[in-house]
Amino acid sequence: MAYSGSEKKSTPDEDTLTKLEKNFQSSLDHPTWQDWRKNAAKCHDYKENRQWTKEELAELSRRGQPPTVNNQISVTINRMVGQFVRQKTRISFKGRNPTDKPGADVLSDLFLFIRQNNDLEYEEKEQAEDGFTGGMGVLKACVTYDDAFQPNIELKQVDSFTIFPDPYSRRYDWNQDANYINEAIWIDRDDLLQMYPGKKTEIAAAYDSNAQMGQLSESDRIRREQWIDADRERIRLIEQWYKKKTFESVCVFQDGSIYRKEENTLASPDGQIIEEKLSKSRVKELKSAQPYEEYDRIIHSLCMGLFIKGCLLEHKVTDRKFFPYIPYFVSRKKSGEPYSLIFIALEMQDALNKRESKALHLLSTNKRIYEQGAVTDKVAQAIEIARPDGQEEVNKGFFERYREFSNMDLAAGQMQMFGSAMDSIRRITGINPDALGEKSEVRSGVGIARKQAMTDVIIAPVFDNFRRSRVIQARVVLELIQQHYTQPKIFYITDNLNATKAVNLDAGSLQAIKQAQYDIVVDEAPDATTRREETLQALGQVLPAILPFGPVWGEIMFDLVDIPDKEEIKKKVQAASQPPPQEPKISVTAQLDAMTPPERAAMWMKMGMPQIAQAVMQLQPQPADQVKAQGDMQKEQMKAQGTQMKAQADMAKTHMDVQAKAFDVQAKQQITQMEIEKKQAELAMEFQKLQMQVEAAHAMPERNGDARQ
Repeated sequence: MAYSGSEKKSTPDEDTLTKLEKNFQSSLDHPTWQDWRKNAAKCHDYKENRQWTKEELAELSRRGQPPTVNNQISVTINRMVGQFVRQKTRISFKGRNPTDKPGADVLSDLFLFIRQNNDLEYEEKEQAEDGFTGGMGVLKACVTYDDAFQPNIELKQVDSFTIFPDPYSRRYDWNQDANYINEAIWIDRDDLLQMYPGKKTEIAAAYDSNAQMGQLSESDRIRREQWIDADRERIRLIEQWYKKKTFESVCVFQDGSIYRKEENTLASPDGQIIEEKLSKSRVKELKSAQPYEEYDRIIHSLCMGLFIKGCLLEHKVTDRKFFPYIPYFVSRKKSGEPYSLIFIALEMQDALNKRESKALHLLSTNKRIYEQGAVTDKVAQAIEIARPDGQEEVNKGFFERYREFSNMDLAAGQMQMFGSAMDSIRRITGINPDALGEKSEVRSGVGIARKQAMTDVIIAPVFDNFRRSRVIQARVVLELIQQHYTQPKIFYITDNLNATKAVNLDAGSLQAIKQAQYDIVVDEAPDATTRREETLQALGQVLPAILPFGPVWGEIMFDLVDIPDKEEIKKKVQAASQPPPQEPKISVTAQLDAMTPPERAAMWMKMGMPQIAQAVMQLQPQPADQVKAQGDMQKEQMKAQGTQMKAQADMAKTHMDVQAKAFDVQAKQQITQMEIEKKQAELAMEFQKLQMQVEAAHAMPERNGDARQ
């Protein structure tokens, strides 16, 4: 076991051991905590399905009655554990002054880092389950050092049966009124010898002595554990944290410095010693120099002692002010005894088991009355009757004197009382059928949601107490951080909205954490796997409630809610919602009918007539200069069209004239060609005539010659 811190070790002596043993024996023997251990052990028995005593089981076996267990205790605990797992919370720190905010943010990130390193959500679940079952769960905070001698804050769930607190403490927070807390743990004898080799003789004597044999608590009845475990060679080690109280008288001066009379020292507001061994004249000088107030109070330092039966192993004075044990109480009696919701329902659970067992027994058995001699073998007859197809046989002549009585009415009565006990146990614990997802008389979704909401109201104090435990947890962890985190370090938070966040725990931050005062806030957070998803869920719940109030009140309410990365989101929202710059006051002189529709609509809007502006935008009237330009354009277009039509007519006429002239030329050409052809024909005829005449002329001399011949 590792313990650390600035320590002042004292020499173990008989007086110290006697005091420690006396404190432990007081916790061990006090009726309040003896009753709690007995009742809590019974609750754990019922949760783990051990609900019949040995005597009851023997009697049921003799009767042949089934030892049925309808375990509503386990059902109720499982439902509350499931609801606890879904309720995610985060511890954060708020600075009391604006200058403390950076240190508070670093401290919140550091606590998240410690929580992740310890898998605290699972440790808290086991602590809560112990509380839901036996009424009390305990978490322990201590500091260990790794191989590089860097401090690690550990938060682990411890078995509540090993915790023996001051029996006269009544406050929820043990640090307020308890004087000591004991933890009785098992440790192997060889390990203990390795840790304390100088105590070898005392450890051997404690182990070998039969006088120390004895049970510590009712939990040992379950686990069969005593002071000595001979089979495993283990031994009970008692770790006791107790307060050592002293009287202190101080003078607090106006500048914040503190004069402690018993120590005769002057210290600064942060605890640093300024002067030591002040003389009377120096004290008188300080008091005359500035106003001061005198205070008398009782302060305490926390001591830790380790011992086994009859042997003190270790004793030291630590720098801690808070007990390392963080309790969770479901509820407490006026005597200080913790109890759970299921403890007050154990009698109804017994009623469920006994009614159901009795009803099944009655349904499977019937009573018979007959005269002596009616049955030859009673045992064989009983075996035959127990069969589903059994055949009863009576001796001849005894049929009328053999009667059978059915237990159906008795079984129905038992089942009716069973149903009444089932309703009662659910009213006692507050877990109704709708909360368990069972069928009920309610059918509508709204009605079921309302009944489930009422269940949450009934068990709300059970979960609200865990918030108190988390506040105690934060105080204890803060004290450990302030005492043991002395060297600068850098750690990373990997679930940031934008990127991995590196948190620098530098010397300035460490100094601020040690000096500043912080308020502890337990924030509810929805179930999310990443920071981005968590932010989205938080905004989805917050925005519908904020937006209807308008921009101003919406921003005020946004400042009051707590969501991840609120400052970054707020900056973006403010940048996007900045009002437009104030328009300058200008004077415009213009003719409306000369403006475009948007300009004309804007002018009507400026004049406070949005209806006319809307009509202008719908009608889209054109400016006057555009209307005139369009008229002139139409005239020019018409003139151009006339000119074009006239040109086309002239061109058509010219074309027709050209065609007519072409026809005339063609006709003349044809006439000329005909005349030429006629002349050619006439010439041809003349030529033929001439040729014929020539031929005729030639022919006549020849005839004349012949004649002459």
